[in-house]
Amino acid sequence: MRGFAVALVLVVVGVAVAAASGGRVALQAAGLLVAGVGGVVGVSSAFYVIGRSEDRERERRERER
Repeated sequence: MRGFAVALVLVVVGVAVAAASGGRVALQAAGLLVAGVGGVVGVSSAFYVIGRSEDRERERRERER
């Protein structure tokens, strides 16, 4: 769950920086970069959670045999 919280914070901060850039291209780019990293962290966290649950299920099935 920590990964999702970090992702959400990065996206919010990135969007806030981009919105408050006042038309400065460098700040807009930096904000969008931070928001993009947050998106990648969020998707990566989702894949990690799904993979871990599949691993636990596989281990549970092997113990039952």
